[in-house]
Amino acid sequence: MKLIGEKSVSTLLSKILLAGSVAQLLYLGYIILGFVILYNNLHQGIPLFSETFTTGNFDNEIRKTATDSLTFQFEMPLTGAVIKGSYTLYTFISIIFFVGFYSVFTFYLFRIFKGMSADLIFNIKVIHDLKIFATLNIVFIPIYSIVLYCMDQSIYSIDPLFILLHLTLGIIIFFIIEFFKKGYELQTENELTI
Repeated sequence: MKLIGEKSVSTLLSKILLAGSVAQLLYLGYIILGFVILYNNLHQGIPLFSETFTTGNFDNEIRKTATDSLTFQFEMPLTGAVIKGSYTLYTFISIIFFVGFYSVFTFYLFRIFKGMSADLIFNIKVIHDLKIFATLNIVFIPIYSIVLYCMDQSIYSIDPLFILLHLTLGIIIFFIIEFFKKGYELQTENELTI
C-alpha cells in the first residue's frame, strides 16, 4: 500500500485522526457540560443528573455537603468509566486547555494527512495547514508552562521533555514546510512547461 495519494496510508490516517478529533471534542463538551451541571447543582440547589455528575469524598465513600465538596466524579456514557478530580477553577481551565489543544492538534494532523491524500501533494492548503500546526506546537510551550505554573505554583511541575517534544516537532515541521514549498514551486513550473 502506498503512503501518499488516493487510497493510501495517508487516507486511512486522515479518517482515524478525524474520528479522534471528533471524539476529543465530544469528550471536552461532556466535561464542560458536567462542570456546568455541577455548578448549577451546587449554587441553585436544583439537582440535575445527580447520579451522573456528583461531588463528594469518593475515596472514603462518605458524602460531603454541597458547601465543602471539592471533588467531582463524572460517569462516562456507554463505557462505565469514571472521571474524578478536584472541583476547582484550575482543574476546569487545565482540562479545557489540554483536551482543547489536543483536539485542535489532532484536527490539523487530519487536515495535513487529508491534503497528502490528494493527487497533487504539494499544494498551498497543505503548506498552510503545516504552518498552523508548527505554530501551534511552538505557541503551546509558553501557554503550557503558564497553565501548569498557575495550577501548582511551582516550576517543577513543568515537564521539560514535554516542552522539548513540542519544540522539536514545531521546528521539524518548519523545515518540512520549506521542502513542500520547493516541491510546490517545481510542480507549478512543471505544469507550466507542459
